[in-house]
Amino acid sequence: MLPPTPDNGARLAAILPMGLAGLAAAHGGDPVETLERATGRPLANISTGMTDRVVPMQSFVMVVVDGLGHANLRERAAYARTLSRLQQRRIETVIPSTTGAALTTLTTGRLPGEHGLLGYRILHPTAGLVSTLKDWDAVDDPRSWQRSEPLFGLAASLGVRPLVLGRPAHRTGGLTEAILRGADYVAGQRIDDRFAELSRILRGGERVCAYLYVDELDRAAHRYGAGSDEWARALESLDAGLDALLRSLPGGTGLVVTADHGIVDVPSHAHVMLDDVPEALDHVVAVGGEPRFRSLYLRDGSDAAAIAARIGASEGHRAVVATREQAAAAGWFGPVDASGLARLGDVLIAARKRVAYYSSHDDPKSLAMVGQHGGLSEEERGVPLAVAGALDGTGFVSAVAAVAQTA
Repeated sequence: MLPPTPDNGARLAAILPMGLAGLAAAHGGDPVETLERATGRPLANISTGMTDRVVPMQSFVMVVVDGLGHANLRERAAYARTLSRLQQRRIETVIPSTTGAALTTLTTGRLPGEHGLLGYRILHPTAGLVSTLKDWDAVDDPRSWQRSEPLFGLAASLGVRPLVLGRPAHRTGGLTEAILRGADYVAGQRIDDRFAELSRILRGGERVCAYLYVDELDRAAHRYGAGSDEWARALESLDAGLDALLRSLPGGTGLVVTADHGIVDVPSHAHVMLDDVPEALDHVVAVGGEPRFRSLYLRDGSDAAAIAARIGASEGHRAVVATREQAAAAGWFGPVDASGLARLGDVLIAARKRVAYYSSHDDPKSLAMVGQHGGLSEEERGVPLAVAGALDGTGFVSAVAAVAQTA
């Protein structure tokens, strides 16, 4: 049995609900009732004094940076002087530490076991293995596939405009519909375009609940690595856009900067071929997940616990190897039912050291990736939670932790 995880991403899930509570407080709503609606659970055990923890805000901005780990930011702080100066702390993202799972948690306030997007490539009951980022055309039931409602509708009910700012390529698509529906989409090709457009909207007097998405760091990391000049330049662009926004931020606007996961660079000599791991693929009919969080789907009748133990004997020094039931019992995914758990493979291989697990059937393009994520390392799971504007110097971060404790 695996030991319980101290944090399964619950603080990540609590960010937008706490922001909505602040909007409710400023716009005549009940912040505790808003929190209960946003989280889908009663908050009686922390409701006493909760109104003192909530920061009233006319507008709330959540800047989500794909691929910006807390450790990545600290290592390259010289390229992000504005962001590095903000009040912040390290929190942990969801398990697995991957984009589809984490972004859905950020916009729905639910953990992966609840919303259902439990990894990169997971099993759909009729479409087979599908990517939670790309393969939505194969999913005929998207609203039951991603099972939690995004919180932008709740924002609208509070009298503010729900707003998403991202690249034009992300304006439409299955994942956009699944996790961003209910918000107006404003496209900006470059990072500074997105920040400039948000600044214009805020200076125009609109009250908004805004989600600004930056994926350039993640793309640079996959191709060149988080230690590359290309990644550093993307970080500089992010910091310049953030600095310009903060200089013009209207009073009463709270701003959060966070991320979906961190990045580790994995050299090609650290690739581990599952074909060469004793018995790893003997009973496997499909390999899902991603290189740092592999999900092995076994033939019917296979003994998952025995297979996990045998793989663990070989790989336990650099990965956690467990059955999906063991991982669920340890709280990796938050509340999860049998149908949700069936989306994962019978045996999970979650990397801790700087290795990546491949099979001979993987796309060669995947083997060319430098920066990777999905695993259980401190670098991948740790992300920043930074605050500014109306949230600077407040107890917002501790309030997020208090909400997370009820998860």
